[in-house]
Amino acid sequence: MYIHAGRVLLLVLFLLSSAVFTSSPGAASEEDVYVAVSPGIAQCVEDIYASFAAAGGGKLVFVKEATGPLAQKMDAGAPFALLIAADPGWPKWLLERGKLKDTQVCARGHLVLWTEKEELCSEEKLASLRIASPDPETTSHGALAADYLKSHGIWEKKMESQALVITKNALHAVMSVQAGSTDAALIPESLAIEVGGFRTRLPVSPHPTVGGLSTSFPSEVAEAFWEYLLSSNAAPLWKKWGFEPAEAVR
Repeated sequence: MYIHAGRVLLLVLFLLSSAVFTSSPGAASEEDVYVAVSPGIAQCVEDIYASFAAAGGGKLVFVKEATGPLAQKMDAGAPFALLIAADPGWPKWLLERGKLKDTQVCARGHLVLWTEKEELCSEEKLASLRIASPDPETTSHGALAADYLKSHGIWEKKMESQALVITKNALHAVMSVQAGSTDAALIPESLAIEVGGFRTRLPVSPHPTVGGLSTSFPSEVAEAFWEYLLSSNAAPLWKKWGFEPAEAVR
């Protein structure tokens, strides 16, 4: 009884602290199967899940938040059965701590310059734009964006002129542009495809999306979905969202 109550309490705590869900899970349930996914790649993963569910796959509840906080919650005991991360560093950290198994590259994605105005969507315009970028300390695409801007001598200038806004994650970078606080965002291509507008791929090496299964919260449904993500059935959907699927990177 005490074990059951403790697990339900843990579910409640992590549900209250997490950012966005595919649907409202309602009261915490021991039967729910939770998948943690970085918000910049979530729409693609959910699209693949729709295909999985249509083929008879079971129910999953998605929790979307920056990879760092998700990994830290998983390490602390949050009941995620599967992690799909836009940052390979955090899955490696969890693997080393014994919290993940079967970690693999699902696909490789791209960093893009995204704007709502076509005339602003070019590398040549970057120096004059107000830019929103995900936090480089907690998100992989933020780290990529920071490295890119630094390599072009833009980072320090924009920080000094306050023309660079660091956001919690890629979705918040998009919201900054939509609110008029910035002109452009450096975000994953999959998110740019989701929100529309205009995008230009930046000359940055494709970035691995890495996933793995929980060692503490095993789930047959999560395992089946993980296999599906890596299968030829998922490959066209990865490509639809701007990724190079696992088949192409192996």
